[in-house]
Amino acid sequence: MEQVLSAREQSAVIGIDELHLADLTYVTGVKVAAKLSPIKGRYLLLDNQIYQGEVGYLAYQLMESEKGMKVLLERGFLPASTQREQLPKVAWLTAPINITARLYQRSANPLSDKLYMETSIPHRIQNLNIERLTQIWGYSIQPYVLQPIASEWPYPQPWQPVPLGSNKHFGYSIQWFSMAAALLILSLWVTFRLCKGKE
Repeated sequence: MEQVLSAREQSAVIGIDELHLADLTYVTGVKVAAKLSPIKGRYLLLDNQIYQGEVGYLAYQLMESEKGMKVLLERGFLPASTQREQLPKVAWLTAPINITARLYQRSANPLSDKLYMETSIPHRIQNLNIERLTQIWGYSIQPYVLQPIASEWPYPQPWQPVPLGSNKHFGYSIQWFSMAAALLILSLWVTFRLCKGKE
């Protein structure tokens, strides 16, 4: 996955309406260009997000491409208020925008994948379940999020497509194998002492 993401950083930009999902099993990191128009009132705040040690929300806005494709656009991270009922104010887009973005497909959590959408606008949600969102909003929404690639975007945009890199996984595997080896040696030593004591 790291190699694929690295290659996609250098890849050419594809027009979003020319993107064929059937040819891709893993879409995260694919760069696209799009002209998108906002769909009024379709705003989301994904709860319990952390960015640089601060707790807050990731804001998403439903957009429509020139050919009618519906996609979620990530506006970015906003810190949470100390009062739970007070939602952050977001500068939602009100006019069409031309952007270059990368796709991001959030991995599903089998233990907690329910949307838990609140009635407020913007809607506060606990999980980004696009399939369920499609049913509620009545739009056929693409199964990925667009994260704009722009130097002057108004809100920070966390980008962590791989939660743990291969180096950390390798380090953890060495740590666990070392502990298993130590336990095996200890078990063999105890067994040897018990057998020797019975002689």
